[in-house]
Amino acid sequence: MKQWLCASCLLLGSGTSALAAESLVGEWRGVFTCGQAKNSRMILDIKKTASGQIEGVFEVRAGWNKVSYHVVGTSKPDGTFELTPGAWIHQPPGFRAVELQGQVISVGSGPPQIQGRPVGCKPGGFRATFQRPFKKPPPPLAQKVQDRKGPKWINAVRARTQDYVQKHVDEPSWWKMLETEVVTSYVDRATKLALLEEITAARGSIRSAALLEELEAGPRDFPRGIGVALRIYGQAEKSDWPDDIKQRVYSACKKRVADVLRPKLTEIAAMAPKVPSSLEGLAEARAAIAPIEDYRQSLEHAFGVLDQEDLLAPLFQRIADLEAMPGIAIEFRSALATARGQAKPRDATENVIFNVLGLRNTSSALAAVAAEGRRLAALAEVKVESIAGEADRNEPSADDMAKYMFAVVEGFNDTFAAMRCSPGRYAPDEYVRCKFGELEVRLKRVVKTGCEVEVPGRQYVCNFDHYSQLVSFRTGEPVDSPNLSMRFPDGRLEGPKKVRFVRPASGEGWDGTRLPPG
Repeated sequence: MKQWLCASCLLLGSGTSALAAESLVGEWRGVFTCGQAKNSRMILDIKKTASGQIEGVFEVRAGWNKVSYHVVGTSKPDGTFELTPGAWIHQPPGFRAVELQGQVISVGSGPPQIQGRPVGCKPGGFRATFQRPFKKPPPPLAQKVQDRKGPKWINAVRARTQDYVQKHVDEPSWWKMLETEVVTSYVDRATKLALLEEITAARGSIRSAALLEELEAGPRDFPRGIGVALRIYGQAEKSDWPDDIKQRVYSACKKRVADVLRPKLTEIAAMAPKVPSSLEGLAEARAAIAPIEDYRQSLEHAFGVLDQEDLLAPLFQRIADLEAMPGIAIEFRSALATARGQAKPRDATENVIFNVLGLRNTSSALAAVAAEGRRLAALAEVKVESIAGEADRNEPSADDMAKYMFAVVEGFNDTFAAMRCSPGRYAPDEYVRCKFGELEVRLKRVVKTGCEVEVPGRQYVCNFDHYSQLVSFRTGEPVDSPNLSMRFPDGRLEGPKKVRFVRPASGEGWDGTRLPPG
């Protein structure tokens, strides 16, 4: 069967695509997938362009095979290009060359990339990054370490630093070589530290200027403008630049965020008077601010506040007024009851809670309703059966046994929740408490097998089987932890249980006490 070498344009990921044909000149390295040949190494080397025409060489390493051939084609101002096969350079048996189409994209301040998807390949795709040409650095200021001393050499370091600044040199290896010369010099410690600080400040001024130019030319719409500003702020925050340079970048990013958010926040705030006094109205208000809330944590970390001009105050006040209405809580309980009747009660309940409370709930009353809704949804997922014979109509039912066992399970889950660690604070597999905190027990099935009367209508000893499952509380996916199984009642997550049920003085429900099996 003939094998591959074809590609079609498919723009994946994020970035901008407005690069001229000249931007394709150079070497691109990445991965290429077509059918069974997955993540093969690829090189696209474009040597020249003229009047929109492209010439170069395409090469792929597929296992032990090296496939390469000449390509010619055209590119457009939007960054798309088409390459048709030329003469073969190296053709292993069974391989054929066909057209390549792709897209050039710019990804932040990093090198540009090309992306595409092979036509007729399932699966298929390629992605490669531009390889910046190596620039030979200037020679060392001193040939020998012992020559790195004295006023003449110190002035030479400062002169080169200023030369780099004037020429906007942003080659990390060049700056690193200059720093190394200073670190290994024979000048006194104070002078050495002063020179290193000057180099750091100079390099910071160049890099920050490049970032500020990128910010100025970047998108101003929501949410892309927010993403670019946060990324640039993050680079400045992690740098070792002097505080005044960081502050300049910080101020520019903060202003850009405010400019991007202002029209969006104004639009959202305008709906405050129109929100109806109902659960649906509360959900509409939450949905309106949800896109903004996605950025709250990042923006508050960077700039201290999301809404710098407090434009959302009217809408948040409207939300607070709705949360305080008794009728809203009644509607909320009703919506949660409806969710429990669906095929997946937990998922349906979480969907309702998110729509009503969002990511930033401030109502303790509605939070209590949500907590009860989650508990009832978990109970609704339990499959309840009875294989008991004719029963006393006053004795505990299979549902009563499920409620008892559910309370036992929730007691364990409360313990695990107390062990829970903040994400990222500890590695769960390195810290025992965190590891247990990631777990949750879910009751899946209860089967009533029979009851013996001790006091008619008041006290019974009942037997039932149960099955529980250990899952990750974050994902709900099953996990395996023999240690936890040993801590469960009777050392098992499933099996028979014997419980004495006593009717409380109130006459409602049952109080259960676990008895030894047998």
